[in-house]
Amino acid sequence: MTQHLQLPPAVMKVVLGNQLARLREAADATQDDAATVLGYTQQKIAHIESGSGIKLIELNALLDRYGANESDRAYARDLQAESNRRTKRGAFSTRFRQYLRLLVDMEPSCTRYSSYQALVVPGLLQTEDYMRTNARAWRPSLTPEEIDKYATDRLARQRVLDNTDQQFWFILDEAALHRTEGGPVMKAQITKLIETIDRPNIELQIVPFAAGYYMGQGHDYTIFGYDTNPAVDIIYLEQHDGGEYVDNSKRTARYLTLWDHQKAAASGPEQTRRTLLDIASSL
Repeated sequence: MTQHLQLPPAVMKVVLGNQLARLREAADATQDDAATVLGYTQQKIAHIESGSGIKLIELNALLDRYGANESDRAYARDLQAESNRRTKRGAFSTRFRQYLRLLVDMEPSCTRYSSYQALVVPGLLQTEDYMRTNARAWRPSLTPEEIDKYATDRLARQRVLDNTDQQFWFILDEAALHRTEGGPVMKAQITKLIETIDRPNIELQIVPFAAGYYMGQGHDYTIFGYDTNPAVDIIYLEQHDGGEYVDNSKRTARYLTLWDHQKAAASGPEQTRRTLLDIASSL
């Protein structure tokens, strides 16, 4: 089974949309031309190419218009079929709120995972005590049972880090290391971050206070990169009461540029290690 059939259905819709855009451009056709074939508006075609999904009969009509070869036709039809696959009952992602389920499905399926956090240690790198400390700050207060479930489910998500075929890269503002109360909880958390630096598939950088102001500070986001055909990047923007998924190519390009700027502002691995050791020694 080829790689794209292992991806979450929502991701495959994006890959299919990008593939249709590429075939359309190769056929020297415009979105208005495609809209005429289906009897839709240009905006509807733009939505399809952005990953909203498409019916098989519509897909076949576009493939005919674009003069797609048999290989491209088979690939597009496979993507369309799998993009309509329903989540299995009892799947791990169903433990989480609806808006988080795609996020949880993408974590183990992406090729590259890039995360920027300004005030909180990334969930995939948190210790259990750190998780529980943060959970107790929520209002209205969670019950002990809810906190137990929250910690158990979040720890289970961290298993994705064991897959050395994936690359994980974290950028963390130094403010996150001073946000929670000090003492053993934070010291243990920083110790875990130090250990993370030496894992072969994980990169960790800290943006120190000395860096001053830098581009995009304070806006948490995660980039899920897929080496599909064509390659796609999906951005998750973290929000207080939910999250937003961005797969528009122009917007994703801006976040990829932002990521490069933030990598440049952050310290290298060994400088990051020294920063972490200095903060830990002060606790």
